Amino acid sequence: NKLNGALTEGYVNGLGDPNSRYLDATEYASYTGMLEGGVTGTGIESAYNYQQAQLVVTYVYEGSPAEKSGVQAGDVITAINNTTVTMSNFAQLQNMLYGSLLSSVSVEYERDGETKVAEIMSGFSIPGVKTNIYGDVGYIRIGGFYKNTASEFKAAIEKLMADGAESIVFDVRDVSSGTIDYSAQVIDVIVPAISDNIAVAKDKDGNVYKKKIYTAENSNFSLPFAVLINGGTSGPAELFACDMRDIAQAHIIGTTTAGNGTMQELFALEDGGAVLLTVAVIEPRGGAAAVYDKVGVAPTVEVTLNYAGYNGGILTLEQDNQLSTALNMLAS
Repeated sequence: NKLNGALTEGYVNGLGDPNSRYLDATEYASYTGMLEGGVTGTGIESAYNYQQAQLVVTYVYEGSPAEKSGVQAGDVITAINNTTVTMSNFAQLQNMLYGSLLSSVSVEYERDGETKVAEIMSGFSIPGVKTNIYGDVGYIRIGGFYKNTASEFKAAIEKLMADGAESIVFDVRDVSSGTIDYSAQVIDVIVPAISDNIAVAKDKDGNVYKKKIYTAENSNFSLPFAVLINGGTSGPAELFACDMRDIAQAHIIGTTTAGNGTMQELFALEDGGAVLLTVAVIEPRGGAAAVYDKVGVAPTVEVTLNYAGYNGGILTLEQDNQLSTALNMLAS
């Protein structure tokens, strides 16, 4: 099995396609579990603050094991499972905060000069969307495009409208996870019904791939929108931004996206693993002329962050000039 896995991984790497990859049995189970049920973990969202060389808790989900353990937004994580957090290993340690296994994760953190340690259970279902409201402008952060994202997305919009939102900002900066199928479902929630398509998947010969034609039929919303993008916006998040621009006339604010306009499909292997292979190029509503693969989705309003990176929510509203630009545009 080890040899077969290595050979398969070598073949996939030999394609030279950064979006195709080999998944061993554990990775395959984790990947499909994420697509079907979303992300699970301790309930901690964190980001690395390069200016202060700290891994900072940016959000703690209500009802999560992390909240029950006393962890709060703003805490600085100094060690995970007894390994000190550094600039070189923080991404690897962050991954320990996620997972569906009902095992505990040791998190050492500092608050107001005091060091604390919490043993936090994993397996908490993390919502795919987060919301906020600024005056009469709503805000929705989409974490990924999974099976349950469309229903959570619809509920979030309805709640914001009930709370008085008259326009909404959608944030897909640094978002790349999920599938084109689930992205199309989210788009269908928000854009008006149209006579043509949200997107079409085309194979290498220019034919429709496995009848993958996506339509918009179910929208019940008509509000001014804006979408925040950056160089980390990729794949299904790019389709979302592109169609919001072309169908819902949303402002697209930020910097040009990654340029991953392809569709991948899973092929299971006998050893329990799978290969994820690129099978089609995505044509958004504008057709071949609007294909964003390898070129990205350009913003309608280009705004470069004043800071080194988005950093997953570390920035305050005053520092996040992309978000503040969107809020000012919609408020006016």
